[in-house]
Amino acid sequence: MTSAGSTPSARPRRFVICGENLLTLRIVEALRRQGSAAVDIVVVVADRAGRYVPQIEDAGVRVLEGGSSDDDRTFLAAGVRGATAVALVDREDVTNIHRALRVQEIDPDVRLVVRLFNTRLGRRIEQILPTATVLSVSETAAPSFVAQAIGRNTRQHIRVPERTFVVAGRREVRDEAVVCGLAANSQLGARGGPRLLPAGGPDAADYVLAVAESRARETDQLSRPRTERVRNAVERVVVRLRGTFTRRLARATLALGALFILGTVAFATAGGYHLGDAIYLAVLDSAGAAQPDTGASVAVRVIQGFVTVIGIAIIPLVTAVVVESAVSGRVLGTTPRRMPRRDHVVVVGLGNVGMRIVTTLRDRGVPVVAVERSEGAVGASTVARAGIPVILGDATRERVLREAGAEECRALVAVTSDDATNLQAALVGRSVQRSVRVVLRLRDDDLAGRVERSMDAISRSVSYVAAPVFAAALRDGQVVATIPIGRRILLMAEVAVGRASFMAGLPIPALSETGAVRVVGVYRGAGPDAVLETPPRPHRRLKVGDRLLVVATRGGLGTVLERCASRSVYDRAAVPSRRAEGMVSV
Repeated sequence: MTSAGSTPSARPRRFVICGENLLTLRIVEALRRQGSAAVDIVVVVADRAGRYVPQIEDAGVRVLEGGSSDDDRTFLAAGVRGATAVALVDREDVTNIHRALRVQEIDPDVRLVVRLFNTRLGRRIEQILPTATVLSVSETAAPSFVAQAIGRNTRQHIRVPERTFVVAGRREVRDEAVVCGLAANSQLGARGGPRLLPAGGPDAADYVLAVAESRARETDQLSRPRTERVRNAVERVVVRLRGTFTRRLARATLALGALFILGTVAFATAGGYHLGDAIYLAVLDSAGAAQPDTGASVAVRVIQGFVTVIGIAIIPLVTAVVVESAVSGRVLGTTPRRMPRRDHVVVVGLGNVGMRIVTTLRDRGVPVVAVERSEGAVGASTVARAGIPVILGDATRERVLREAGAEECRALVAVTSDDATNLQAALVGRSVQRSVRVVLRLRDDDLAGRVERSMDAISRSVSYVAAPVFAAALRDGQVVATIPIGRRILLMAEVAVGRASFMAGLPIPALSETGAVRVVGVYRGAGPDAVLETPPRPHRRLKVGDRLLVVATRGGLGTVLERCASRSVYDRAAVPSRRAEGMVSV
């Protein structure tokens, strides 16, 4: 097999990244990890004194200062004309759009990767930038946080044309549905960490990729006995009702019920009434509708007066508690849902990532409560308008987390922009509920590793999850999904076999590599007539134009992209554009 490093004698491929932030640094690291050393990376920053510039320079890339959206000289000096791809990753959507339009004017054929938070706007932008791939960092990272918050009992579904896959435990799927093993020793806190894409077949893994159940099988599920469907419906109603009852409401209701029972027993014994009459009198008197009867015995009049007075006192209390639980002064929004009180997820922080996590949980039918310090946060009003409860307060205070129901929630997800706040919220959450599942957003890898070991928590870095997707897009690969395994991730991507690719004519196993790459499918044909063959036949040889569906580590995906790339990519990088000659450097 031809080595990935045996490329034609040519100038290395050139990637230009505009923007200075942690995502930029992670993309540089991912590009280095995904490919050989023969890659020219140029980073354009607005200020060389930026926080991440020293680390970017330490990664061995060129850094140019400039990057104004209308500064063509900076872009030309960075080499956007004739570059393999250009990434626009500033935090501001408008800045990235402006730069993308300028780069397109300089070189209409260059591949663009544009970071945008507004995905609806992104779909419009792709119409006027035909070479652009628009990606959202928060949208890319949110499923990883959601998967960890829900836990492994809820499978991750990955939908591709013609097929749906699920990521689940090995024992949760049928043998014939397994496509490949994803990880062994993947339990949280396991010694040595998970072994990704292990050798030995699916039976050697405890976490697998499988084909989802067919529609016919789902139809069989719908034809289950009516009693089972009714029982499941009743269970869902009970869970919903249980989530709406606060402790104060439950206590007031129990007090009213106790008064009714006590009154019934007193009327039946001391008053000498039959059980039916005793219940009738107890209901009316508890509701304050007693009718005076001077001819009744002293015992009956005492009981009637006592039940009536206590009932008049309790009913307003029940009414007040019901109103308070329905419309709480701490819940932001005009039409909030009732606060879930158990088996829900508490999300701390409603920035871009937090808002995506909350809406994703809601779309999956998981009860969720958001906690945000500021009413003016990016997602606070948006989430509240969607009917999701938003608690306004400091999540590092125990009282606020108790208000959000942290005592009986299934998970606490802390995703503010500050590592210290996230860690403190997690510690307070553990003091409220010792066994709560904690998922943290932490930028510092060393801190994250120590927190995971000491707290038995799960940590994620947004840029760490998103960077491989951006890097793969720069290398002309389409990432379909990210699969979190502990703090590490696997990528499922579509990769095309290019013209004169090194892989053309070789069998599929030549591309697979233990611990790095698995080919799980091949699209035969083009356009709407393409058919996904999964698992692919091992002796079938690859042809130019085939699209591979692979699961790989970040480095493994880079190897696949290099081996499958058209050699014309190198040819283009080897021949500098005449229009670039004689331009002034900045």
